[in-house]
Amino acid sequence: MSFEAYNKFATAVKEEMSLLNYEEQLGILTIVVNAMNNRKKNEPPISNEEKFSLYEKFKGSMKVGADFDAKKELMESLDERYGV
Repeated sequence: MSFEAYNKFATAVKEEMSLLNYEEQLGILTIVVNAMNNRKKNEPPISNEEKFSLYEKFKGSMKVGADFDAKKELMESLDERYGV
């Protein structure tokens, strides 16, 4: 479901819910929660190979050199941003 479709649906539900009694509201919420749970069941879980691949990708992108100085980098970025 696209963001626009979801937003349109959520807005309509919000407007209509105030017109319903509590029993009808509970019925609507039950349908929505059941639909969300069914959607989760239909999506296949990510394989271990994909998990490890993503782990290695992100672990590699977090590596920094031994000469990295976080304080120096921060001060330089502040100097550039604010012209200090």
